Amino acid sequence: MADDSGTPKTGSTKKKRRPRRARRRPAGKARLQSHLEGVEASLTSAIREAYADMVGAHPDRARPFGMDLRVSVEPGEPWRLQADPSIEEQIRAAVREMATQAEAFRGGSVYCYRCDSPDCPHSHPPRPTNVFGGYSSTGLPVWPEFSQILLERKHPSVDLLYDPSQTDLVAMYIDPEMLKQRQLNVFGRQSKTYDILGQVVFGFLKMRIPGENRSEQERVACTLQAVESRRLDGSPRLELNVLARLSDGSPALDAIKGPYQTRVSDVISSARHRISSLRPPSKGHAEKRRASSLPDTASLVADILQGLARKLEKVGRQRGRRTTHAEGHRTKNRPTSKAWEDAFGAAEESVLWDNHERTFVVLGPRNRVHVFSRQGRHVTSLVLVSEAVRSRKRRKRWTPLTDDQREQFGSAIDLLAQEAAKEPGTGA
Repeated sequence: MADDSGTPKTGSTKKKRRPRRARRRPAGKARLQSHLEGVEASLTSAIREAYADMVGAHPDRARPFGMDLRVSVEPGEPWRLQADPSIEEQIRAAVREMATQAEAFRGGSVYCYRCDSPDCPHSHPPRPTNVFGGYSSTGLPVWPEFSQILLERKHPSVDLLYDPSQTDLVAMYIDPEMLKQRQLNVFGRQSKTYDILGQVVFGFLKMRIPGENRSEQERVACTLQAVESRRLDGSPRLELNVLARLSDGSPALDAIKGPYQTRVSDVISSARHRISSLRPPSKGHAEKRRASSLPDTASLVADILQGLARKLEKVGRQRGRRTTHAEGHRTKNRPTSKAWEDAFGAAEESVLWDNHERTFVVLGPRNRVHVFSRQGRHVTSLVLVSEAVRSRKRRKRWTPLTDDQREQFGSAIDLLAQEAAKEPGTGA
């Protein structure tokens, strides 16, 4: 090929490049991606619907949470998914766990506004002799010594704490404003997340750590708080929160033993039931009660707590006057009288094994708990609040019976029942 002058062209010339075609995604991969997007959208919708059904339409209250779905795949025509438990049950379990963790109220813990959590190290008394003394300006729980808080408020019976021969209980009601006076509004002073309506501090109870063979007893002080909080669905709740721990970190109520301490537990349980049955305070409700000359909820809570303090001190004084035999006789016809009835009527899941004491435990109605030896002999009966029972199960102190244990318990109970029938009055 020549140019206009007739001289042939030499060298190479660049060829025009064709525009690069976009790489086509393999059809199979595109379909997979489309299916995955559909699965993610459907799963997200299912989780959202489960949340709305279980908790309510409050997405602002939801927190990020993890969820593991376990399924098995069966290839074939068509391919199938199998899930046990079902996918719905797995989703609901994850939502339920998130809702439980998101609530501010935890039995045995106070809410820390600085950490925005009821599970941080500040939420528990650091030593058995500490009680809740209120919040700092930044919402941090303060835990003074029980004796210190009595001295600061000039309690007339504080000297009893320093007399080792004394068995009296010292109790004091504390107005909620005293607990919030240093707390700033930005750190929860007006918050309903965990609103203390009043509290009682008392002590000392002498207790041993369960499962340890130490001879010395620990002196334990307790804080009893009437608390208004919100469930995850926004509904209000009223609870009596018990804040008391042994030196190993376990809840003090788990170490309740003997007639005297059982009486203390009974007094607390009664106050807990009365407070939880009240209607949580609201502006409209309070105005209606004032208009009808009836006391509002806050006044009723204060009356219950002040009565609780008096009853606890009365229990302590009576202990000094009663002999051990008299204390045992007093509780003889209480939950004990129902021991055999509850044992015979107990469902399988209501009979447990105490791994510390090596005994059988029967959970009866109305918070009754009965303890039986391995030979089926009745050891004791007491009343335990639901949280104390749940705590023992959670820590694996109380576990379901094995098949052998269930057979042993059933045989022993049947044999002793026959003996009791021959000798009336000796059963419980």
